[in-house]
Amino acid sequence: MRSEGRNQLVRLEAERLQKTELAEVRVPLLVRPFYHLWRRALDQIEVVRLDLPVRRLPVAFEGVRACQLSDLHIDRDEDLERLERAVSLVNQERPALVFLTGDYFSGPATMRRYLPEVARVLSWLNPFLAAFAIPGNHDNWSCFALISAELARIGIVPLCNQSRRISYRGESVVIVGIDDLTTRRADPNGAFRGVRAEDCTLVLAHNPDTVLYLRHRQPGVVLCGHTHGGAIRLPIIGSPIRWILKLGANYYAGLNRYDTFYVYTNRGLGTFCVRLRFNCRPEVSSFSLTRFDDLQSGAR
Repeated sequence: MRSEGRNQLVRLEAERLQKTELAEVRVPLLVRPFYHLWRRALDQIEVVRLDLPVRRLPVAFEGVRACQLSDLHIDRDEDLERLERAVSLVNQERPALVFLTGDYFSGPATMRRYLPEVARVLSWLNPFLAAFAIPGNHDNWSCFALISAELARIGIVPLCNQSRRISYRGESVVIVGIDDLTTRRADPNGAFRGVRAEDCTLVLAHNPDTVLYLRHRQPGVVLCGHTHGGAIRLPIIGSPIRWILKLGANYYAGLNRYDTFYVYTNRGLGTFCVRLRFNCRPEVSSFSLTRFDDLQSGAR
C-alpha cells in the first residue's frame, strides 16, 4: 500500500509539473518568478503529524492514526489536482480514520460542475475503519443534501448533527458530527443524542466557535476548519483574521487547549474569494491518537 501510494504521488506530481510548465509558457516572462511563488504557496501541501490528546481515549485506540482534510473549495481544475495529491498523501499515512470537516465547494455552480470528480477522487481514500464528513457554511449555501448523498455513495459517512459509534479491538469511540454554526444549523444537543456521559467522543465541527457550546458536553477532542489557518500570516502580527473567532485569537490554527479538552483547527486545502496564501501552506493533518493523561502536564 505504501509503495502504491508513493507511485501514485509521483505520477500526480509529474502531471502537475507538466501542467505548470504549460501554464508558465502563457505567463509573461517578467512575472514568471512571481507566478511560480504564487502557485507554490497555493499547492505545496504540508503533512502535519502530531500526537492528538483525547480525553477518555480507550486503550485500544491509543496510537491509532487519523487524518483530517478541510476546506477543499474545489472551484477550478487546479483545486481538483491539489485534492488528488492530498488524498494520495493521506493514503500514505495508512489511517484508520479519515475526517472531512466541510467546505467542499465555494458555491452551487462549482458544486454542480465538480461534484462527480470530487467524489471520484475522495473514493480513493482507504481508511481501515471509516471516513466521516460534516458540512461547512459553503456546503449549506450550496446543497449539502446532494453532497452528502454522493459522499455516502462512495462509502464516506456524512454526519449532520448526528453521531456514529466505532468499535476497534473490543472498545469504542463515538464520532460526533455537528452542522455548521455560521449558517445557524448547528445542533449540539441533537448531535450528542444517544451519547453516554462516559463515552469518548471525537467531535467534528466546521467552525471553531462551535466549541463555545460544547464545554458542558466534555468532548474528547474537537476537530475544526473554516479559518484556512489565517491564509496570510504576516511577520510578528500573524494573520489579520485571527481575531474573527469569538473563541479566541489562538484557535484559528493548530492545536490548542480549551478548558479540559483540546481543539485542532486545520489550515485547509483550498482558498476562497482571494486566491492567496502566505506563510500558511495547505494542510493534511495526520494524528496519532493519544490518551489525554499522557500529555496533561504539558498542556497549554
